[in-house]
Amino acid sequence: MSTAFRVGILVVMALLFLSIGIFLIGNKEFLFSPTYRLKADFQNVGGLNNGAEVRIGGIHQGTVTEIDLPSRPDGKVTVVMNLKTETHNVIKKDSRASIKTEGLLGDKYIEISFGSPKAEAIGDDATIASETQKDVSEQAQALADEAGAGIAAFRDNMEALQHNFFFRGFFERRGYSDTAELTRHAIARLPTRPPTKEFQFDTKDVFDKPDNAKIKDKKSLDEAGRFLEQNPFGLAVVASSETKGDTEQLRVLTAARAKVVRDYLIQNFKLDDKRVKTIGLGKVKAGETSKLMILVYPASQRSSSSGK
Repeated sequence: MSTAFRVGILVVMALLFLSIGIFLIGNKEFLFSPTYRLKADFQNVGGLNNGAEVRIGGIHQGTVTEIDLPSRPDGKVTVVMNLKTETHNVIKKDSRASIKTEGLLGDKYIEISFGSPKAEAIGDDATIASETQKDVSEQAQALADEAGAGIAAFRDNMEALQHNFFFRGFFERRGYSDTAELTRHAIARLPTRPPTKEFQFDTKDVFDKPDNAKIKDKKSLDEAGRFLEQNPFGLAVVASSETKGDTEQLRVLTAARAKVVRDYLIQNFKLDDKRVKTIGLGKVKAGETSKLMILVYPASQRSSSSGK
């Protein structure tokens, strides 16, 4: 095989590869397809480069050919695009151009929205409106904010769950399963007139621990129970108050203690179930003491407890 022949083969192969390369690049840049120019103005292109894809409906239909700075400080950056002629069918004057990113940190590209069917057709070298997109740092911050909000919500839910388990624990020891039972026999406020009989107890003498509603000295309640059993009354209110702790937790704790004491009285003495009510007074004012009270009102006072 002569040298000239070998050189000829190499030249032909080089031309073939060059032609394939030109065809592939030209096809990507739409050099062999009829195109038209379209422009969009942006305040900031955020890393968009010449040669970036232009997509319509997610399909590659054009290429960014120029990115021009404004002539004035208050101007906008102009992005020039070449689009395939057939996109005239879907791009109208009310179409919008936006800069988007492949994933979170991928290449930038232009996305053009479909126009409305009745909108005016777009012409060659026309300018369409643009939409400002958040940059990567803003997106990252937004994700961080969402994550922070999610963590905060999770923390709140966990605290609520802990409180629920806490109260549900001492309820279950007495056959209760949820805090909704606290309001079943509760009244919103005490009657305005003073009671005819009042039994007062220091909460530390009645309950097992400062933070639960487990009764440790049931016999201390029997005097009040016998009085209610042997004397007619219109209304008896079991009230509980505390001095130290979180206001919301004490509201639930005092309601729970009143509920537990009421149930003990109802179960162990012959009382009219409808006449024995409860109220959790929550956190009392400074200078007052933690108390459990059983307040007895005459029959005429029953109507004054309408805060049920």
